[in-house]
Amino acid sequence: MMKTIAAGYASAVVFLVVAVVFGAQTWRRNAVWTDPPALWSDAAVKSPQKARPHYNLATVLADAGRLDEALSENLKAIAIRPAYAQAHFNVGAIYHARGNVASAVREYEIALAIKPDIEQAHNNLGYAYYKSGRLQEAVREFKAALSVNPEHVKAYVNLGSVYMDLGKYDDAIASYSKALEYAPDYATGYLKLGEAFLETGSIDNALGAFKQALRLQPDLALAYVGLSRAYELLGNSGEAIRQHQKAMELDPELAQAVQGAKKRRQIDRP
Repeated sequence: MMKTIAAGYASAVVFLVVAVVFGAQTWRRNAVWTDPPALWSDAAVKSPQKARPHYNLATVLADAGRLDEALSENLKAIAIRPAYAQAHFNVGAIYHARGNVASAVREYEIALAIKPDIEQAHNNLGYAYYKSGRLQEAVREFKAALSVNPEHVKAYVNLGSVYMDLGKYDDAIASYSKALEYAPDYATGYLKLGEAFLETGSIDNALGAFKQALRLQPDLALAYVGLSRAYELLGNSGEAIRQHQKAMELDPELAQAVQGAKKRRQIDRP
């Protein structure tokens, strides 16, 4: 309707004539268009052998949290067009959200075999590999995501987390720092940067990173935990206790878990 009116007065007159003849149908269509799932459901019913309406319906259903229906529509799209990379990715993401990691990995790999430049598929696949302990494969996928989009902040952060697990702390610092170049207000990035600095013994840099995280997100309990660790390493037990107490106020369970882990590390020492 907007395109018809924008085309000029003569076109608008033609539209008004058509609207009178088909007024009831137009009213019904407008009612459908106000509800995106209904719009694409209508399109899928009218074009059952076209993959795109099923895919679009799946997308709006997923946005509405209706994952079972979204999965079904994505699978219909794939049945019509087996090489529909984005639909395979979406199926993988739904499986991933449900905890079915093996099926998610399979769908991500299919999507990327068809279309290697889906950055989020690389990132999600890297995360699945990481959670499965396949760290080198995770590194490969996060780097692949970054080769597609060098400004993919989450991929830099995820890559840094893998490097932390591999003990490559300088590489982790570089990855987190790169993420913060593109997202300077990302509090979690500063938190992770501080944790990496702690592992290298760069306590002053760690303090600066944790404090910046808290300037950006004052309720970030883990940043207070990081400050507590940093002050403890500096021998400032009073400040370490104060920061730990702040963490406890924000998230008692988290702070207690961290304290318990610290005690276990002390017990496990030879």
